[in-house]
Amino acid sequence: MVLSVETKDLNGNLISDGEFQRIAFATEGEQTQFLTFLEREKFLPSLENLGISCVLVTPELAKKVPPHIKGIYVCDRPKSALFQLHNALSRKKEYAGEPFSSVAGRNCDISPLAVIDSQNVTIGDDVTIAPFAVVKGRVRIGNHVVIHSGAVIGGKGFSFSKDENGNNMPVTDTAEIILEDNVQIFEGVNISTGIFPWEKTVIGENTKVDAHCHLGHGAHIGKNCLLAAGCLCCGNSRIGDNTWVGVGAIVSNRVKVGNNARVSIGSVATKDVPDGVTVTGNFAIPHATFLRNLKASLSDSSTAPNSATKKLENISGGGGQSNRTLYFHILERLFMARCA
Repeated sequence: MVLSVETKDLNGNLISDGEFQRIAFATEGEQTQFLTFLEREKFLPSLENLGISCVLVTPELAKKVPPHIKGIYVCDRPKSALFQLHNALSRKKEYAGEPFSSVAGRNCDISPLAVIDSQNVTIGDDVTIAPFAVVKGRVRIGNHVVIHSGAVIGGKGFSFSKDENGNNMPVTDTAEIILEDNVQIFEGVNISTGIFPWEKTVIGENTKVDAHCHLGHGAHIGKNCLLAAGCLCCGNSRIGDNTWVGVGAIVSNRVKVGNNARVSIGSVATKDVPDGVTVTGNFAIPHATFLRNLKASLSDSSTAPNSATKKLENISGGGGQSNRTLYFHILERLFMARCA
């Protein structure tokens, strides 16, 4: 695509022409030859990304664009212009892909009360889709997948921009959702569609997603993961293989959680989590650090029962379900004593 051609209907001025193959945000680290936008000077370092070939930018920042970016188009609202351009391109099959009739494989058990789009859905063999499940948009389902009642595969991504009047402008979702083999999606789960055609949302082989979880647009969940009830994996987050995300935990947008890692119950992960590390708390930190900080905060409290503190010290490094249950029970007692 040529910048001068694709921007002819926008309200702005071409400074220099260039070519791009796709549209992406400036922080995108995997794509190349893409068009992006910049509105604020504090984000100027993001344009050092060598994958950027063209940019929509405000007039004040046009002269600060790095030399490797060949195409420059100036306008007053670059983000709004980018989404306007994306929405227009999404109507072209060359950009969003050729539509096709939906197809299901062999030995599937699909309830007549399930809702499946008539276009752009591919279902593998031995798939079970329960009553009142919804599959819409561009979805590819592997073999032996189970989708329980009330799950929505292909929910609208929560992405908006402001138009010239300050109103929220919707963005067309064009990406694919992929459920690999042996995935199981429980009741009330929502899996959102990505904005750009390359921005796939992927659930890895043998991963299980518990009831009422939300997986944001462009999220990648690895193989053999367990996502417990009510957890949120926000847009473009990355979860490694064999990883646990606890009940009600949140992984923030674009955060990467490594392989064999754990995000504990109710935690909020706003920074990357390395392989094999357990994080706890809001905001989440390594679990051992969380315990040290907790013990230090309790050590000066005359109201904290000494016996409970000693029990916490004894079991915090232990394993097994009974120890974990006792651990959280004692934590509750200590916090109640702290607040008394």
